[in-house]
Amino acid sequence: MMAPDPNQILNDCCQIDQALDGIDEKLNRLRRAHQRIITQADSSTAEIDALNSEINVEYRGLVNRVRKIKGLPESGSPRNAPQVGRVDRRLRKIMNDHQQVESEFRRQLRDRTEREYRIVKPDATDEEIRAVVEDPNQPIFSQAIMQSDRLGTARETMGNVRARHAEIQKIEKQMIELAQLFEDLNAIVVEQEPMVMNIEQKGEEVHENVVKANTEIGGAIEKARSRNKKKWWCLGITILIIIIIIIIAVVVVELNKQK
Repeated sequence: MMAPDPNQILNDCCQIDQALDGIDEKLNRLRRAHQRIITQADSSTAEIDALNSEINVEYRGLVNRVRKIKGLPESGSPRNAPQVGRVDRRLRKIMNDHQQVESEFRRQLRDRTEREYRIVKPDATDEEIRAVVEDPNQPIFSQAIMQSDRLGTARETMGNVRARHAEIQKIEKQMIELAQLFEDLNAIVVEQEPMVMNIEQKGEEVHENVVKANTEIGGAIEKARSRNKKKWWCLGITILIIIIIIIIAVVVVELNKQK
C-alpha cells in the first residue's frame, strides 16, 4: 500500500488555481460577447450561452473539489491552510465577478429595450415601458405596434425586445445558479461546525481537567506543608524534652557529689 502524498493538497490547490485562470479568461470573452450583443442588433447569443454553460460546469467541479479538500483534516495544517484559503477566496471572487458581469449585462439589455420601445411609441410613460420590459408579450406592446406609423420598424423592434427579454431571463437563471454555488461553498463551513464544536468542547474539558488537577495538587501541597509543620513541631518538642532531661540528670549528679 502506497503512502499518501504529503503534497497532494498543495498540488490540488495548484490545479484549481490553473482552472480559475481559465475561467477568468472566459469571463473576459463573455464581457466582449455581451458588448457585441449591445452594440450590434444582429449579434447571436450562441457564444454567450456556450461560455456560460462551460463556466457553470467548471464551477460545479471546482466547488466540489474545494469542498473535498477543506473536508480533509490536513487542510487546516500550517503548511496547507494558506493555499487552501487562497484558492477558496479566489473561487468566491471570480464567482462574484461573474455575478457582476451578468448584472451589468442585464442592466444594459433593459436600457436597450427601453430605447427600442420608445422608437415604437415615443410618448410612452415610464410605467408602460417598465411593464413592457418585464413582459414584452403584453397586449399593450402589440397595440403600440399596430398604432405605429412605421409598422415594419415596429415589428422588427418587437422581435428585438422579445429576444432581449429572453436573454434577461437566461441571465436571471444564471444568477440563481451562481447563488446556489455560493450556498454550496458556504455549506462547507456549516458541515465543519460540528467538528469545530467538538474540538472546542474537548478543549474546554481539557481546561476543566487541568484546573481541577491544579486545585487537587494545590490542596495536596497545602496538606503536605501542614504535615511537615507538625513533624517539625514534634521534633522540636522532643529535642526540648531531651535537653530538659539531660539538664535534670546533670543537676542530680552534681547534688550527689556534694553529699
